[in-house]
Amino acid sequence: MQTLELLAPARNADIGIAAIDCGADAVYIAGPAFGARKAAGNSMEEVERLCSHAHKYGARVFVTFNTVIEDDEKELAHSQMLQAQEAGADAFIIRDLSVFDWKDVTVPLHASTQCAIADPERAAAFERAGCSRIILERELPLSEIKRICSAVGCEVECFVHGALCVCYSGKCRLSEAIDGRSADKGECIQACRSLYDLCDASGKVLVRNKALLSLKDLNLLDRLGDLAEAGVCSFKIEGRLKNA
Repeated sequence: MQTLELLAPARNADIGIAAIDCGADAVYIAGPAFGARKAAGNSMEEVERLCSHAHKYGARVFVTFNTVIEDDEKELAHSQMLQAQEAGADAFIIRDLSVFDWKDVTVPLHASTQCAIADPERAAAFERAGCSRIILERELPLSEIKRICSAVGCEVECFVHGALCVCYSGKCRLSEAIDGRSADKGECIQACRSLYDLCDASGKVLVRNKALLSLKDLNLLDRLGDLAEAGVCSFKIEGRLKNA
């Protein structure tokens, strides 16, 4: 029988502890760098404090390394992974394929939603590369989730609650195009949440100061059974910038 997991976000250790105390089976948090939310970084001491609390109650802590890692950043990223491993991390959520070269990283690797896994072929490729879990794009229909789950033997994680981007997971260039800050580096300005005016070709304002690119948040509370039947084992809540 498949074990199901509720996975909650942790902007910091205190929020992660609150999530575990409320019943989360696992939480995900960033260390000092290389997380896809640069504003949600934490010292390794705080990661260790969260791991210590989680492990008392049988919960797990996944540390995010889900940005693109440049060549001149690899030494630091490798060092931080080893520190997080020593601190008690139960898995790393990764984006950059260079991580697979570091054989002294021994905790399980989870392929981030930033890896843009949207079909069975790409899912299988990350499983072959060494990922024990794949995290799906948020835009997928149930039929495609079923196909992916049937194609792999590794664990499958799916977002079930929280924000939806107007662009595809792992392929958004909107922030970088507008402001020069890349989502690939954890610096997304969340432009799809901003307010805009809608104008016609003549410049006439049709709609003023509305969140025209902001989709309704995801809420799959009523579909958890369908996802479990499809083969999903981890139900993920979005939001490492949210408070407790």
